[in-house]
Amino acid sequence: MNSVKHRKCFGSMFPERFQVGEHPGKVFALRSDAPRGMMRAHPSIETDVSQWDDCRQCPEFDSCYRLCMAQIALETAVSTN
Repeated sequence: MNSVKHRKCFGSMFPERFQVGEHPGKVFALRSDAPRGMMRAHPSIETDVSQWDDCRQCPEFDSCYRLCMAQIALETAVSTN
């Protein structure tokens, strides 16, 4: 499909899923416990600043970041329908 070789971590800054449980990404990790009774779930987001610095130095950063944001936009669109 695509002849361009990307790094193994390409497109993985954010977690793949935004659901209940623990979901790591290269830079950002999400942990969300299931809601209890009338209480909402409160997600916890962690950022690995050293990985962010590593990503910022990568020549593919802009393209990778755009792909990550597009994945989030698609996940949001799908979850609202």
